[in-house]
Amino acid sequence: MEYSYIRSGEKLYRVYESLKDAPFLFFDTEVSGDRVRLVQLGNDKEIFLLDLFDLGQEGVLFLRQLLPQKGIVGHNLKFDLKYLFEYGIEPYAVFDTMIASQLLGNTDKHSLQKVAMHYLGQVLDKSLQASNWGQPFLGKEQLEYAALDVKVVRELFRLFLQKLNEVPHREETLLKTKTSRVFGLYNPVAIVEMAFVQETAKLERWGIPVDREELEKKLKEQEKELHRKVMDFMSRHRVDPFSPRQVGELLTRKFRLDLPKTEKGNVSTDDKVLSEHAHHPVVWEVLQIRSLKKTIEKLQEIKERLVGERVYPEFRQIGAVTGRMASSNPNVQNIPRHLRSIFRAQEGNTFVIADFSQIELRIASEYVNEEKMVRAFLEGKDLHRYTASLFLQKPEEEVSKEERQLAKAVNFGLIYGISAKGLVEYARTYGVDLSLETAQRIRESFFSYYTNIRAWHEKVKRELKDFKESRGHTLLGRSYVAHTFPDAVNYPIQGTGADLLKLSVLMFGAELKREHLEAKVVNLVHDEIVVECEESIAERVAELLRRAMRHAGNIVLKKVPVEVEVAINKRWEKG
Repeated sequence: MEYSYIRSGEKLYRVYESLKDAPFLFFDTEVSGDRVRLVQLGNDKEIFLLDLFDLGQEGVLFLRQLLPQKGIVGHNLKFDLKYLFEYGIEPYAVFDTMIASQLLGNTDKHSLQKVAMHYLGQVLDKSLQASNWGQPFLGKEQLEYAALDVKVVRELFRLFLQKLNEVPHREETLLKTKTSRVFGLYNPVAIVEMAFVQETAKLERWGIPVDREELEKKLKEQEKELHRKVMDFMSRHRVDPFSPRQVGELLTRKFRLDLPKTEKGNVSTDDKVLSEHAHHPVVWEVLQIRSLKKTIEKLQEIKERLVGERVYPEFRQIGAVTGRMASSNPNVQNIPRHLRSIFRAQEGNTFVIADFSQIELRIASEYVNEEKMVRAFLEGKDLHRYTASLFLQKPEEEVSKEERQLAKAVNFGLIYGISAKGLVEYARTYGVDLSLETAQRIRESFFSYYTNIRAWHEKVKRELKDFKESRGHTLLGRSYVAHTFPDAVNYPIQGTGADLLKLSVLMFGAELKREHLEAKVVNLVHDEIVVECEESIAERVAELLRRAMRHAGNIVLKKVPVEVEVAINKRWEKG
């Protein structure tokens, strides 16, 4: 395999001449510790290996001159981008073959090795990845290994671009973006995801600020509360709530609950099993104790991973079939609301916190063309109050706060088709107690009024019965395959929400660039965007964020308007 190994500055001119006219380059890096050793660059014909240990600052300046004008194509580019950002380099556009593989969904594993084997039938030996990239002289095998990765990415790109563009759904606004223009990419979801790769890298690089004192305080409070609850439970039941065996015996022998057995013949007491019996006060206690323990473990993990006054979570850009992101080490997306105050903007800064109002209901109403819901949103109604007025048969203005809370559980539960029994349990999470009879009556009333939602659920059930699967697309065109009813009604709604959130972040970034403002997205939680910026520009940043989210909403939702709620606060709470 041919490649050119570049170790001296005078050879960089030839590299530039060879690559200057290509709209995008095939790209990879090899690193030693926290330093980049090789930068691999290629066009349709040539591959260059730039040794930054030898080229030093001259090599960095060369990349700084070249890459901001180019698109780059690579595999798992989030990793490489964080190194480029450290050099002050931001490519013009990116295409990630790992993200492309995830969008196509034809394989469960998305490493370059797995993807090359699946799509190209090519075996990649990745053992040299762990070799010594910091040694003074790189061996021929190492150089060939580095060049081969770029060659494979080049082949995958051509194949993936063709496959992604086979999707019939197009969005004219997104065809004007640099990602679409540079790579010739027409798939709207792929355009968003490729552009979002850089945002994911920035999110990890910037981290999110933490108030150490508040963290310690909350940790002590939660530990004290857990100790109190455990002691109280043990004194009344003589059972350790953390012992599955003892809890199983208590619930089956004393309280006569019918719980399933595990493969080993023991009583199953995992959270999923117990949640079906959450109406029982003792089960509810056990679940509360377990939840509190998990919260403490979460706070402890954040404390352990503090670097200075910030934590730097990892984000998986496509963390679920729906396209939703996932975070880990630590997970900063599932922090309970009452503990979010541990996150505090650094001195002189503040948070701008924005989320979409009732977005899942807005998406569902358009997805199934539920005209009554659509009309309610167009008229600016509060859908929870509106739905409560239907099943309670009273004017909207007479709906109480408690009744609206019940309607919230009804709306968010029944669009996903939960049973009457499920509604009883779900309503409890909103602080509402329902009888099974009342839940059944409310459920019948809901579906007799929102007939298109009922028809959609029936259609999905028929598909699952006849074909053992349900296929479809989000409103932006993200494809999915579901094999259970909950998944089949969840995927298009939450998937559309994921598309909308990512597009909003991209729109926001464009707004900031236009106004030459500095603000950083530090967390994303399903329908919520958390931005950190200087206090002096917070009002303007809030306005731009609201505008970006509404603009994204107008692209994804054609009939239903989106509403955005924005708050400015030193801590991550609406306050």
